Amino acid sequence: MKRCCLIGILMLAPSVPAIALTPLSDFKLDGYVATWYEIASIRGFLQSRCARDTRTEYSIGENGALMLESKCLRADGTPERSEARARPMDPALPSVLKITTVHMLGIWWYPFGRESIVVARGPDRRWLAVGHPSLHYARILAPSPALSDDDLKSAAAALAAAQFDLCAMVLTVQTDGRQQPTRVCDIVRPPTLPPAPVPGTLQ
Repeated sequence: MKRCCLIGILMLAPSVPAIALTPLSDFKLDGYVATWYEIASIRGFLQSRCARDTRTEYSIGENGALMLESKCLRADGTPERSEARARPMDPALPSVLKITTVHMLGIWWYPFGRESIVVARGPDRRWLAVGHPSLHYARILAPSPALSDDDLKSAAAALAAAQFDLCAMVLTVQTDGRQQPTRVCDIVRPPTLPPAPVPGTLQ
């Protein structure tokens, strides 16, 4: 009964307004294969239970799909784990994935999944900037829990150029990385905004 209700809710849910993000055209499916640490995010519903040490292991699955295993720690220190599957919406454009966590009757239900689009990538795969066309969800990922300030600024600039709100994006606390859940806009000023005025000076 719960499963039927879930399907009904998902089918009746209104569509989310979206914009056209520009995905990377030279990205390959095996470019995902790694353990990616969340450096910062505009959180989605499924991430709300995580307080720190969020990471996702991507591996190649069957029929051109990716297997995703996500782990994190809740606020009380207990571990959280989830599984998902992802596959390219167009095999010729692997930078656009459909990711689903809905697994029923032995089937992964991609129609109930969400899009994840790689909009930018750092040199030597030092980071990925991914987001959803609604602009309500985005992540900066890295193959290590710490990312340099320069790389963080580059990844954030790519998301800002795609119209994501950097003030809605918060740094993820990682044991070997950032220790404060600071808003990204407090660290990286979007290039579209003027510098903050200095008190006591004329503008």
